[in-house]
Amino acid sequence: MNWKKIRLLVITLLSTLVVIFVSGIAVANNGARIRDVIRMDTDITVAENQVVTNAIALGNSVNILSGAQVRGDAVAIGGDVNLATNARVDGDAVAIGGQVLTEEGASIGGREVVMFTNARVLFDRFGLFGTVYLVNTSIYVLSLLIIFIFGIFLLLLLPGHLQTITATINQHPFKSGIWGLGGIVAVTLFVTLFAGSILGALLIPIVQLAFAVVGLLGSVVTGLWVGNKILPPKNSISFRQFLVGMLILALITLIPVAGSLIVLMLNLFGFGAVLLSRVGTVQPETIQKGFDQQEGTVQTSGT
Repeated sequence: MNWKKIRLLVITLLSTLVVIFVSGIAVANNGARIRDVIRMDTDITVAENQVVTNAIALGNSVNILSGAQVRGDAVAIGGDVNLATNARVDGDAVAIGGQVLTEEGASIGGREVVMFTNARVLFDRFGLFGTVYLVNTSIYVLSLLIIFIFGIFLLLLLPGHLQTITATINQHPFKSGIWGLGGIVAVTLFVTLFAGSILGALLIPIVQLAFAVVGLLGSVVTGLWVGNKILPPKNSISFRQFLVGMLILALITLIPVAGSLIVLMLNLFGFGAVLLSRVGTVQPETIQKGFDQQEGTVQTSGT
């Protein structure tokens, strides 16, 4: 395996996701009114009789003084939404890790949403980014634990299929990555196009279930793939390689921000290899090579 070329593909896929994300933000900002107020780690105070479109505080509170109006939503993550006398929010008032507090005469036109009030102590102690990091890391580690348990059963029941899929990543890394990205795009388009239709009501749950199963299987294969790089197999894949691979992925998730993205991108290869190998029923040697210069010739895992 040429790791320089794999790294190039990972960087390319990450760049694509970043461009899509940034483009979406740009479109949203172009369509937004100029009186949105968004601040990080500092309170937002809407002055008396002032009118804004949306008020969003990341890590602190939103204070809407007497007679002030928020035409859209007032959102505080890690703080409170405070409405003084005769203050007004036409949309939703949302407090994550805080509370929505209203004085006499204040009004909320939409919903009053309060979530994770007890998490306020985390925001106060670790700040916004520290709390997000802890929650995100905890979720990923728990997910990896579930994947590990699921993988143990698969290693007992379908070792041959897992070995074939892992070999597919080794021999067709670029094609696996492209199939993974294409599979996600295809499922997203399908759900978007058929949502709300009778056909969609019948097929979307089936597609989503299949997507979840393939994604879980792909995550197991990713752990095996990483483990095989650290402990090259002599004859066949083993529990030890799988354990080492999952531990490495767990350590990667501890890297702030980038860790979760790296694991997500690695799982994209596993997801694509499951699709490319038809769930381990097609041997990698029979798959037509694409990107010949990038893939080259790689020995099959387990030989």
